[in-house]
Amino acid sequence: MKVFFGCLMLSLWKYAFELASKDLELLHRKKQALDELFSSGRISQPTYEHLSREIGEAITDVEKYLESITCKMKDRMESLEKQMSILEIFLANVEILHATGEIDEETYEKQSKALSIGLESMRNEIKEIKNALEGVARKPAETTVTTCEEKTEPCEASAEEKTAETSSEIV
Repeated sequence: MKVFFGCLMLSLWKYAFELASKDLELLHRKKQALDELFSSGRISQPTYEHLSREIGEAITDVEKYLESITCKMKDRMESLEKQMSILEIFLANVEILHATGEIDEETYEKQSKALSIGLESMRNEIKEIKNALEGVARKPAETTVTTCEEKTEPCEASAEEKTAETSSEIV
């Protein structure tokens, strides 16, 4: 169940992130097309200013939303790294118990397999988040975007994320 929920969380942030990124790209292309229309004299100054303002506001809104998602992705990555540390300790304890003969082979196999699957799932999600964040870092920003560290309040996790973190920490 936890692996399914982790996959669901991965797909939710990934879907929202990709959708916002595509929206932002489209808005930048619209702005570029508008600039070209104005430069070629095909639209008037007032029309240009009106549409430019609307597109500019939309770009700002999408950038803020993308920033929020990025911040949540960073928070999720930090949470996963903490959870991985806990699972690694559990795995080491299972290894020790097995080496000292305190648990049988079947119990060892089941527990080490379950912990290893959890660790691998978390590593994969961290890798996905890092790849997505690197993609954002490579794109030149046309406006200044505040980073998570510069904000005065931390990113708020959604109720689903908080529930997932709580249930994951109980491992």
